[in-house]
Amino acid sequence: MYISGMFVDRNAVNPVRVGNCRATVSRIRGKSDPRAVEYFPEDRFFRIVRVTQRLRTIMLNRHASSLSGERLVPDKPRRGLMGFPSVPVPDPQITWKQAVDKPIEAPCAVYLHIPYCRSRCSFCNFYYGQASETEIADYALLLEREIREWGPRIRGTVNAVYFGGGSPGILTPEAIRRVLSAVRECVPLANDAEITWETRVEDLDDARLEAVLAGGVNRFSVGVQTFDTALRRALGRTSAKETVLKTLSRLAACNQAAVTVDLLYGLPGQTPEMLADDLDTVCRDVSLSGFSFYRLRAHAESPLSERIRGRRMPSLPSGEECFELYRLCGERLAAAGARRISFKHYAFGTRERNCYNSISAWKLPCVPFGINAAGRLGEYRFKLTGTPEEYRRMVENGVKPLSFAGLMPEDYPAAARIAGELSCRMMLHPAFVTGCVPEVLAASAAKRLELSLESLVVEGLMMEKRYGGYQLTERGCFRCPEVAGRLMEDLASVWNGGF
Repeated sequence: MYISGMFVDRNAVNPVRVGNCRATVSRIRGKSDPRAVEYFPEDRFFRIVRVTQRLRTIMLNRHASSLSGERLVPDKPRRGLMGFPSVPVPDPQITWKQAVDKPIEAPCAVYLHIPYCRSRCSFCNFYYGQASETEIADYALLLEREIREWGPRIRGTVNAVYFGGGSPGILTPEAIRRVLSAVRECVPLANDAEITWETRVEDLDDARLEAVLAGGVNRFSVGVQTFDTALRRALGRTSAKETVLKTLSRLAACNQAAVTVDLLYGLPGQTPEMLADDLDTVCRDVSLSGFSFYRLRAHAESPLSERIRGRRMPSLPSGEECFELYRLCGERLAAAGARRISFKHYAFGTRERNCYNSISAWKLPCVPFGINAAGRLGEYRFKLTGTPEEYRRMVENGVKPLSFAGLMPEDYPAAARIAGELSCRMMLHPAFVTGCVPEVLAASAAKRLELSLESLVVEGLMMEKRYGGYQLTERGCFRCPEVAGRLMEDLASVWNGGF
């Protein structure tokens, strides 16, 4: 049977690629023959027709998915795991006060941003700059003041606190103690609140470690990126592998906090053997609670991109090469007994809860503090100022140092469910998503989402499970951000009258 350029088959035994689409042909008496196709039930036939028609539309508006790891869409999606479009409100201060005064019933997080670093990593797109000790101490005092002003206003239980950067470890021990004391005294923490301290190996001397642990931090997120000394230094990290291992062992020996590390894959010049050695180190040579791995993205304005363009560093691996590295990570960690808790996070044992990352993935409330911090409350997104002078002026005047407040789109609740389901559970049930869609749009949203999911099945990025659910394949997990953005954009079109 031939349908719109695709051979189809109820058994789907032998997948082949016809043009840009995945198709199936029958296996008859042990042979694959596109001319010999079994008859199959009518509902299955029309389902394939719908998917095929939908694929034709998709291919006109999107880049076809390929094995090279290219993005699923030609332009950056407006919706995705990292953010959503929002409409600026005329008065951010009024919006903030109204939002923060409303009770928070869902799990809630607090994010505190330390914008400074001692040096810039070549791949980093978040580098704010260096600062003198006086400037850093001054910033810590302002951050403490902001916490004491607005922490008590949070009308909910805070389940996770995250110190990110930059590098929080650039703070002096005294500043660390003051800021953490403000958090404990002013923020309504849950009894088992997860408090994460993001850090680099270079910033964890004995005095800082003592101050951090005394302040109640119970989780470390250490940006290792790679254990390979030569590759680390090419990326701007100064510590050798031996120093990294010593620091991680010292953290684990304290036995007061979960210890997690971040690794990057897809580094310039990184071979599967080099990544395998990193993974062996993670699994055997150090005692870790958790592990995260991220694909390196070379931002256009980063020093890394400049070096690649100048041929001073090798080009980044192709999409397919990166997928093989991603799959290698999963295989090695699964063999080591690690528990997968998201498409990019693993846990060793039960100490690693990954609370902040889960709250962030589900787009639950997050109260921001510090220069350039961002967060969410209710149906609004907030961004704090990135200017030190403006930050100082606003904090000293007792107002929230906002630069932006925006109203989320109407589809935000449904999109947030897509983000959480795919990120943390690596699956999706359409009924769970459409359950928060207005009744007048529910039927159209369900049909649109079904077609989008079936298209992803045809492309090999998802597979259908029992009871109407869909699960990401390994390649789908690798491309989870793109898959999520695609589903969100397709669903959002329902609000615009599309189908």
